[in-house]
Amino acid sequence: MDRIGGALTYVVRKITLPGLALANNKLTGPIPQSIGQAKDSLLELLLLNNQLSGCLPHELGMLTKTAVIDLNLGGNHLYGQVPDALCKLAGPSGRLANLTLSSNYFTSVGPACSALIKDGVLDVKKNCIPGLANQRAPAECASFMSQPKTSCPAASAPVSCPAAPADAKTKMAPEGRAAAKGYSSYVTYATLHE
Repeated sequence: MDRIGGALTYVVRKITLPGLALANNKLTGPIPQSIGQAKDSLLELLLLNNQLSGCLPHELGMLTKTAVIDLNLGGNHLYGQVPDALCKLAGPSGRLANLTLSSNYFTSVGPACSALIKDGVLDVKKNCIPGLANQRAPAECASFMSQPKTSCPAASAPVSCPAAPADAKTKMAPEGRAAAKGYSSYVTYATLHE
């Protein structure tokens, strides 16, 4: 079976589909900042097990008006800080029910991401985040980090995210994951394996 290869930039330029499922391909390079342009159409984004690299763009946090349910970026070569703007998509006012960033090389998370890890919504296993369980071996992280890379933008890059309503509550989904209110009818990538 042939796999799609090349830079993701060309795929993302004009997304008007409700979902972008490009798992298990040979896509390379960074996730482009233009992903934020899909904020009015993209419901699900699956990019696991490719050859993506670089930092996560803060523009992923612009997908707040869409019903993003499963943003799985595991098995790539992404690094740097996980943008808090992305983690806010899964907070009380967000629509993201499952965020998997496992098997990459992320080095830090912000406060919103830390809360999601604690609640079991964000999976960051097999990364390089000090102080968290189930991370890569320090030697493996050091080897990866010693290779040349593009620097990541400042963690405080501005991305507009709505504030959570005071009465927002999160329902629990199967396996202790938080489910986004009003979006329980969507099938996510994670639920396909239950």
